[in-house]
Amino acid sequence: MSAPPQSPWPVRRRGLDAARTIARDLGLGDVAPEVLSDRGSLMLRLPGTGVVARVSTHTAWQRRRPEEWLHREVTTGRIAAAAGAPVVAPAHADPGPHEVDGLWVTLWTDVGDQPERAGPEEAAAALLAWHRTLAGKGGELPVMPIVRELVTEPLDRALDHGVIDAATRAVLAREHEAALSAVEGLGGPPVLLHGDAHRGNLLRDQQGTWRWTDLEESCRGPLLWDLTVLAGQPTPAYGEAALTAYCRMAGRPVPAPEELAPWRRLRRLEGAAWTIGCAVTFPERYAGPAQDCVQQIVHDR
Repeated sequence: MSAPPQSPWPVRRRGLDAARTIARDLGLGDVAPEVLSDRGSLMLRLPGTGVVARVSTHTAWQRRRPEEWLHREVTTGRIAAAAGAPVVAPAHADPGPHEVDGLWVTLWTDVGDQPERAGPEEAAAALLAWHRTLAGKGGELPVMPIVRELVTEPLDRALDHGVIDAATRAVLAREHEAALSAVEGLGGPPVLLHGDAHRGNLLRDQQGTWRWTDLEESCRGPLLWDLTVLAGQPTPAYGEAALTAYCRMAGRPVPAPEELAPWRRLRRLEGAAWTIGCAVTFPERYAGPAQDCVQQIVHDR
């Protein structure tokens, strides 16, 4: 497989063209997509259609089979929407994933422009609603690929492209093995996880409901994973408030720091692997942060 473009701008042009092609093919008209966001994926509004296209770019290039993750995302979106969970639903048109010019694209309901971010109480309530509404659902989803393939594949790609060397890859592999061993048998029975449940993945619709988006990491796993993610972003104070609110609403004790520690270790490694993988395709933005991630993990080991 050839290396993807190094600059984000050719990627954006290809993404715009891909979304326009899909809109025409699905009978949505000849639209001029509007850029909403361009980071790990390119988010595009298709004006007049009620649809937002998610073009998986830098994130997809880290994965051997990106279409499998996107199929799972759409499946989870359908399950959640059917159950009445607070989710941005897959589009009324065929949500995909669609492949155009080597890019994978999924389509989602456009919930409008609401620039506000969810507060800790709102994020906690949305996550609790997700867990309660989807209790017992999603049994067909795999258990925790987000802490296995989502770590190994971007690191292997970074090694292949010279972003990290073999010695560094070996250190990261040892840290990965140790982190996985530390959570073995912990966390209770698996539930349907959002997988990346932080406030950046919440959108407020025009009726004021906070809805989860970006379901690419959804899977089954221990509830403590979603709570660890909720508690980890964007700041320690926000995370602590959100975790406390969730536990108060759920009528459960707040997990002790030592209970969350092994999950935080895995989450840090997952985030580092994503950053290192993005340094392959978007070095202008991610090369420096990737080096910082590596140095921190190597130092801690």
